[in-house]
Amino acid sequence: MLNTVKKESTSLGALLGKNIAERRIALGLTQAEFAERLGADSVTVSRFERGSNLPSLLRLEKIAETLGMPLAELLSQSTNLCTDQSLLIQGWIADLSESDRRFVLDMVQAWCERLRA
Repeated sequence: MLNTVKKESTSLGALLGKNIAERRIALGLTQAEFAERLGADSVTVSRFERGSNLPSLLRLEKIAETLGMPLAELLSQSTNLCTDQSLLIQGWIADLSESDRRFVLDMVQAWCERLRA
């Protein structure tokens, strides 16, 4: 059982680290710049991104906030599950105006109907 827990935490660490690094890079931040905004040191950020250390829950919330993304997205991975994909879309449209969200939903609905035909 101990090996299973270690394997799961390792894969979670790798997924989390990958997501942190991808978002940080997309924002154009170096590890040092991100560490400064996070209130941590570069070594800590490097360990998170490598997946060798898992952040505490409080630190995880701060990481998501600093990266400007929902915590759920930070912990998500690309899968073929509809529920996972809908959470990604939710994150993308969250800061849009109500009319823009409606526009996106109408477009998605139209494309889905077209693809089903």
